[in-house]
Amino acid sequence: MDGLFYYAVKSTGIFCRPSCKSKTPVRENVVFFDCCEDARVAGFRPCKRCRPDLATYQPIADVARQTKSILAQYYAQRQQLAAEMQKLGVSKRRIGQIFKAHYGVSLSAYVNNLKLQAAMQQLQESALPVIDIAYSIGFESLSAFFAFFRKNTGMTPNEFRKYKGKPPLDINAYYAVYDTPLGQITIACRGSAVAAVQFGHKIPSGAQEKRTDLMDRAASALNEYFSGSRKSFDIPIAPQGTPFQMNVWAAISQIPYGETRTYKEIAAAVGKPGASRAIGMAANKNMILLLIPCHRVIGADGSLVGYAGGLDIKEKLLRIERNNPS
Repeated sequence: MDGLFYYAVKSTGIFCRPSCKSKTPVRENVVFFDCCEDARVAGFRPCKRCRPDLATYQPIADVARQTKSILAQYYAQRQQLAAEMQKLGVSKRRIGQIFKAHYGVSLSAYVNNLKLQAAMQQLQESALPVIDIAYSIGFESLSAFFAFFRKNTGMTPNEFRKYKGKPPLDINAYYAVYDTPLGQITIACRGSAVAAVQFGHKIPSGAQEKRTDLMDRAASALNEYFSGSRKSFDIPIAPQGTPFQMNVWAAISQIPYGETRTYKEIAAAVGKPGASRAIGMAANKNMILLLIPCHRVIGADGSLVGYAGGLDIKEKLLRIERNNPS
């Protein structure tokens, strides 16, 4: 019926489309018009809800577009972003539903992509310190930024900058992706040892893709671990890192199944008390997840802190171990 006629309410002085969602007026207060201009001439104002004065009015699409514009401008400023979103006059939950329906992606995923693109651009085009880049895109800690960046790129920010977004290939390594109850994992094998275990599809462009018996055995052992039936691994591994990193990974490997240690405790174990931050950075560079169980390292207050596979994965891994004690 929209476009065929308009109705106005004498008690409010407003005219609307037939489809307007406003409260149904009392019939004796209603006046009908053939067009908007007639309603205006009669002294009525257009409704701000159904906007009869506009040729086309799509409030849902408008909210989606306004939200996208706000995210693009304020994604790195949490408080300002919240304030601007509140001005839309729509609940946060409803905005999320509208945005995902219109663009096919959640608000958080869209914001994370904005942050990732901004970080990659600054790493490639500027000489800014990594910590300044992290703060400029809304991160409050360097460890959180490192975990976020590595989860989404498979590299640390420094590696991304050094290799211009393309990690160097290990010509002696094979890569393969396996399905698990926690999603896909990428396993890399070098010679007779596993060189990497990463969550997600992390095969570098141009790498050799091939499954070996060792990789199949590792994938099988990991699935047993996910089911709660395996408590330890006998898979040979070949970590590569600095002497300090190797010491940290060795200490982490000593944490028993079902138990956790704080970064401070690991620092003491490697003879570097007070080096909790450095321990976190070393743990973040661990490429052989699960086989080197850095998910068992937590904050001093019991918080999960960071994890290359994501905090949701870290929480699930610790829950598996709690629910299946040795």
